[in-house]
Amino acid sequence: QVFKLQTTQCPIDSLSAMALDSLSAMALSNDAEALVEASWAKVAALGAEEVGVLLFKNIFSIAPEAVELFSFKNESNVYESPKLKAHGAKVVSTVGTAAAGLQDINRLVPVLQALGLRHAGYNVTPAHYDVVGKALIETLRKGLQ
Repeated sequence: QVFKLQTTQCPIDSLSAMALDSLSAMALSNDAEALVEASWAKVAALGAEEVGVLLFKNIFSIAPEAVELFSFKNESNVYESPKLKAHGAKVVSTVGTAAAGLQDINRLVPVLQALGLRHAGYNVTPAHYDVVGKALIETLRKGLQ
């Protein structure tokens, strides 16, 4: 897997209307929402900080150079870094908020769009989302065993 650090911004604005329409059309069934909520409850029970550190271990396993995007990149033991732990907990908390918001996708989409715009300002590109998505799936797989 190639992970290139780029300085171009993701065209989030042009995708906004299309994303809202697409996500609304993909709304989950009540059963699927219940499964997501039950699964997320198991992950949340592990603690946001612990899950966040595991998530970042998976991100950096897939794309070691991704550490360069973060303020904790120069710390001697990055996985013990208070900055990584705090950021990881925040990421996990945000995923939890998204999972909890599935029943109101029209309210959730603008929140996620704002998050995407904020990350575009950090030079996050679509390729980065692919890496984080894969790392999140691996984290959930490990956490739900």
